[in-house]
Amino acid sequence: MKSIKQKFLCLLIISMSGITSFADSFNVKEAVFKCQKCHGETFDKSVLNVGKKISELSKDEMVQSFEQLLNAPDNGRKGLMKIILKKYTKEQRDQIAHYIVKQTKK
Repeated sequence: MKSIKQKFLCLLIISMSGITSFADSFNVKEAVFKCQKCHGETFDKSVLNVGKKISELSKDEMVQSFEQLLNAPDNGRKGLMKIILKKYTKEQRDQIAHYIVKQTKK
């Protein structure tokens, strides 16, 4: 089992890969694929000790969660999500939420 430090470093590397490509174009499938590395292919992994899994969230709940994470302290796992989410515009975060909900509500 990987330590939290190893998981953090792995996620950081994954999240930082391809940063320059976002300036040129945005591919929602690629963005969501990166999310699945930690949150699970079907977004069924529990994260940050919250009541609902990502797969159970509505699009509005997910977008609201993104906004809360963007305003979170710069430390811990919430801080890591803040770093990741800051790479995306509000419109791109909305597209990510829409895509995840569409995929998990099939």
